[in-house]
Amino acid sequence: MAPSFTALVADDDKALAKLVEVLLRKWGLDVIVANDGLEALEVMMHPNPPSLLLLDWEMPGYSGIELCEKICQIETSNPPYIIICTARDSAEHIALGLNKGANDYVPKPFNTQVLRARVDVGIRTLELQSRLVDAMHRLDHLASYDELTGLLNRRALFERLNEDFSRIEREKGKLCFALCDIDWFKKVNDTYGHPGGDALLRQLGELLGHKLRPYDRVGRVGGEEFCLVFSPHDEKEAFIVLERLRESIELYNFTFDGQRIPVTMSFGATMVDAKEKIKSVDEYFKRADEALYLSKEKGRNYVTFSENLI
Repeated sequence: MAPSFTALVADDDKALAKLVEVLLRKWGLDVIVANDGLEALEVMMHPNPPSLLLLDWEMPGYSGIELCEKICQIETSNPPYIIICTARDSAEHIALGLNKGANDYVPKPFNTQVLRARVDVGIRTLELQSRLVDAMHRLDHLASYDELTGLLNRRALFERLNEDFSRIEREKGKLCFALCDIDWFKKVNDTYGHPGGDALLRQLGELLGHKLRPYDRVGRVGGEEFCLVFSPHDEKEAFIVLERLRESIELYNFTFDGQRIPVTMSFGATMVDAKEKIKSVDEYFKRADEALYLSKEKGRNYVTFSENLI
């Protein structure tokens, strides 16, 4: 379905503004009318401003050209399409309007067919622009988030962790850096097929996202491996958080195709303490991975801290 757009008609000639408003509504657009340049600029400063602008060249407050300049200074990834309405149809005036930020112009007095054609060009341009903006947003999302679980991917997670390390260094705080891995995940794929494994990963990603606080970090860093980073007071509190999470996963009703999938996870964790020299993300990842390996060695479904290995 094509997006719907709102038009702004800015003209101090109220009769003419009303005529354009009626035509635009007839052509399927929502319309806001402003009777001078100041009112028009105020409308454009609101959240979700109109996308298609028809601005009179000569108005009190700001002229259409001055409005073009000011509107072009508003930072946005989805700028409006601006049509200048003017009796000044010389090549010099048309060039001036386009150079100041207008996309098109329509001469006064209006020819309804020409106005409709100009508006249609604007709508087609805005529809294309909207699709491009949506595609860019999707690409930005895919660059940072795992498509299957919706969690941060490894690259984006590690970038944010460097920010967290800088923060706790300033605040002299602590972080718990934990890796967790689904036990016997290959058996899940063998029993339920890869669609079953994918369903489990999606449900687990949702569970992990809900169990942690909004400002904690959680990401998928491998096939069935996840990374959790949160701020406890000490290792004891960190262990309690992870142990509760381990128990929640063991008791959770993971399902696929009407069948319950029994799931446990093993955890390996390490503390990041600003009282010591902060090391690289890779170093903490290595420590947590060693602790995770020991949890597997213990028989799986365990929480182990690297500090306990020393």
